[in-house]
Amino acid sequence: MLKKNQTKIGYYFIICLRIVAGTVFIPSGLLKIQGKRFSYFCPEMYSGTFFTELHQTGFYWSFLGFCQLLTAFLLFGQRYTVLAALMFFSICTNIFIFTLSVGLNDKSIIMLFMMIIACLLIAWDWQHIKLLFRISPQITAEDNRAVSLKLQAASTMLFVVVIIFFLITDTYY
Repeated sequence: MLKKNQTKIGYYFIICLRIVAGTVFIPSGLLKIQGKRFSYFCPEMYSGTFFTELHQTGFYWSFLGFCQLLTAFLLFGQRYTVLAALMFFSICTNIFIFTLSVGLNDKSIIMLFMMIIACLLIAWDWQHIKLLFRISPQITAEDNRAVSLKLQAASTMLFVVVIIFFLITDTYY
């Protein structure tokens, strides 16, 4: 009985973690899709120049925002968790390496926490990710964590509510 309760607690913890992680990507994704600048660093700094140039790419800037919103949607949706975990990990790794490379040490701790969340999501779905690398999976009936339709609907509605909240308040950060 204890093992089953621990699994349920872990399951709900991961669901909450996915929702929090998805919420982090919504503001920056919306800004990019709207064509607004994400950062107002001093243009003399390398990172300020990088963000200015990236913003001026237009379509690519919007594409990055779309990818962030898609990742957030997949994280909220609870159905395509493996894809969501891999996308979240890749985006966070990119941001983390950029943060370290330009010396934004005050932001490094935030990105370290994001990387920990990304690694937890990867670890949670590791049995399913092994299929992608042709490693023989050890999936049992207990490992098959089917997501209820009610949870999927509630998560999708929550995603829409969060998007509407950020669009109405227009306060992304």
